[in-house]
Formats: sequence, structure tokens, C-alpha cells
Amino acid sequence: MRSLLKNRKGLTGIETAIIVIAFVIAASVFAFAVLNMGLLTTSKAQEAIVSGVGQAQSSMKITSVYAYADGTGSSAKVKGIALLIQISGTQSVDFAAEKIAISYKNDDLSIPDVYTTDVFINHSAFNDANGTYKGDLRTLMNGSDKCTVVEVQGDADNLLEAGEIFAVFLNLDKVDPSKGPLAVYKTFTTELIPGHGSKLTFTGQMPASLLPVMVLSGA
Repeated sequence: MRSLLKNRKGLTGIETAIIVIAFVIAASVFAFAVLNMGLLTTSKAQEAIVSGVGQAQSSMKITSVYAYADGTGSSAKVKGIALLIQISGTQSVDFAAEKIAISYKNDDLSIPDVYTTDVFINHSAFNDANGTYKGDLRTLMNGSDKCTVVEVQGDADNLLEAGEIFAVFLNLDKVDPSKGPLAVYKTFTTELIPGHGSKLTFTGQMPASLLPVMVLSGA
């Protein structure tokens, strides 16, 4: 009997040890899972931070907006809009047609992207005989393109970089001959949506009387 009792005590000790080991293993697995989730969460947070910084670095700003009308007075219509754009961060913005979308809408229509074909003009096309930029963008109203990107200041490529200025010209007659041009008091909104970075939005309203060239924003 004494021998049997001793054997039972030994069996109880082994069972207790097995239970303890099982608890330790379960706790280890749980701790590993928690640690793994923590590392994953940290990684995702870092990705979000890096993405947010990238968005901020590649954002743009509008320095001036010009409107070009086909005449003077309340019966004239604005047929050209030019937005002068600069970088507000440190990263460049690619103005290739497949890398950026430029939308236009007014009270009568909405077009998600009017810049579907690369139409980029470097600054030399608008220089006078002395090499000085004359900036007469009104001539683009006679063109056949809906949207033209003009380099006002830069190194002759379609990357908008720090210190450079691009003009985004919207030819409203070509956007839509009946609904694109803007009469007095009409409003419009255009958005520049780059492949990477925050979008740039501008909303403007036409005055009560139009002039051939008007400054809607900036100088």
C-alpha cells in the first residue's frame, strides 16, 4: 500500500508539471502574438507618418490666377484661365499628363480631367528678343488644346521643382464651346490632383464687368 501511495504522489506531481508547462507554453504563444501585433502596428504607424510627410512635402500653392476675356463689359465672356503654381514643399511634382489630373467645373458642367495629353511649353516660347519672359498667355486662347502647362521659370522639363513656376492655362472654348466660357458673376472650380501629394483646389467668381485681362487672385 505504501508503495502504491508513493506512485500516486509521483503521478500527481507529473500531472502538475505538465499543466504548468502547458500554461507556460500558452503564455509564451500569447506573448509572441501580442509582441507581433505591436510590431505590426508600429510598422503601419511609421508607414502612415512617412506617407503623411510625403504628402506635405509634395504639395503645391497658387501664387496668382488670371482670367482672359474676349472683350470688355458685362456682355463679354472669360475664355481663358491661367493659374500660376509653385511648390510649397521640397519634392517635385510631375506634370506629365499620365501623372497629374486637372479638373474643371462651373455652374453648367463638370470635367474630371482636361489634361489628358501632354502639352508642355517651356519658357523660351514666351521670351522676347532679349530673352525676357513676356508672359502673354492670351495667345493660347487661339490654340486647339483644352489645357496647356507653360513653364514660366524653370529648367525646361515638366517637373515642377523648388524655385520654379508653372502656369496651368485652361482654354475654356476648347473645354466646351457652349458651357465652358464664363459670363459675369459665374463661378468655376479647378483642381490639380498629382500622382503623389495633396490636391490643389481653386474656386473663383467673375466680376460684374469683365476686362481682357483680370487678376482673380494674387498679383
